[in-house]
Amino acid sequence: MKSCGDRQPRAEILSIGTELLLGQILDTNSQYLTRALAGIGVDCLWHTTVGDNKSRIEDCLRIALERADVILTTGGLGPTADDLTRECLAEFFSVPLLFDQSVATAIAERFAQRQIAMPESNRKQALCPHGACLIPNSCGTAPGIIWKVETELLEQASISQAQGPRYLITFPGVPTEMIAMWQESAKEFLVDTFGRAAIWSCDLKHYGISESALAEMYAQLLGLSNPTVAPLAGGGECRLRVTAKAESIDEAKTIASPVIDQIRKKSGYLCYGCDDDTLEAVVGALLTNKSLTLAVAESCTGGLVSKRLTDIPGSSLYIKLNVVTYADLAKEKILGVSPDILVNCGTVSSDCAQAMAYGIAKLAGSDIGLSITGIAGPGGGSASKPVGLVYVALFAEHFQRVQELCLPPDLPRCEIRQRTANAALNMVRLCLLDDSGVATNG
Repeated sequence: MKSCGDRQPRAEILSIGTELLLGQILDTNSQYLTRALAGIGVDCLWHTTVGDNKSRIEDCLRIALERADVILTTGGLGPTADDLTRECLAEFFSVPLLFDQSVATAIAERFAQRQIAMPESNRKQALCPHGACLIPNSCGTAPGIIWKVETELLEQASISQAQGPRYLITFPGVPTEMIAMWQESAKEFLVDTFGRAAIWSCDLKHYGISESALAEMYAQLLGLSNPTVAPLAGGGECRLRVTAKAESIDEAKTIASPVIDQIRKKSGYLCYGCDDDTLEAVVGALLTNKSLTLAVAESCTGGLVSKRLTDIPGSSLYIKLNVVTYADLAKEKILGVSPDILVNCGTVSSDCAQAMAYGIAKLAGSDIGLSITGIAGPGGGSASKPVGLVYVALFAEHFQRVQELCLPPDLPRCEIRQRTANAALNMVRLCLLDDSGVATNG
């Protein structure tokens, strides 16, 4: 990849739109563009979001131009008065907006195809700052802009010229239009400008260890430069992201491979997969490989574990029966939980969870029975059994286990359910990996 002086090109994404700041729209454009830039070896170092306000857009543009070589903007290219991107760029660099009749004709033809007369306001979409080029929009009416801003314009705008010219690329905010314009125009422009390199990442997913503990475990790797290793956390699980940069994806994978192998070996059972792997998919693969079956009895999770398991294609091979026994009577009549347990220990107890796991395994005739019972909140807790107290149990012929979870009571109900489901699926995974546990049929 061609460098910018003695370093690699740096990019910033500037997302424009008040609706983004209000949380009315999720900014998936920045996510897409960041990954797309990595695919050609351009480091995206900053994401900035700004509303539809001319002075604030220009402030953000100035900051981006001072620190980045490539600035990608999304939004603000529509026909309405609050679409300000073109005007801001022209005013910032003190150049006129020029009207492109061929673009205006193309926009009018798009309206005509829908048998609609083009509103006069759409004519502004044919305006382009002097010195820039318009990017065709094959999916909509708003063309984008590609602009190599030379040093004289930077000097005029009081922007440092030390790092050379800047490259501005604007996209509409509609994701389908933005993606098409990236693939059809912008990507090729950046490759032609900087050459092609590749940034490749692998997320090694861990369960059963905190982010801080994982960071301590791999402290000696966190200072590497290529590949880099970074801990990430979210949803009750942790990841180690290994990222390598090279001239090609294959070369980047080769650079990262020894570190990935080292982490997998050291983490052992803590690492359950990578990238798009999920606990439910890993459990499904293990059940299939071992020719074993599973049945699930849920209470506080309300069928979430069952849903995740059966979301996997082919799960009918290993799922025998799933039930939601929410009421005490259902636990007693369907699963055979003893009334003595329900009265003396309560439904949220280790004894009840174990009885539920045994009951569902026997009812279904499955190799493994899994059960969950607890208090998901926000109400229903007490001093002795607070919100977030959950029991997960597993029963198999040669393997029985029960786990008590004490989740933070201030978590949302959905989060308590999600974390409980993760813990339950992980219990099945560990059981299937334990050679002293469930034996393979056959």
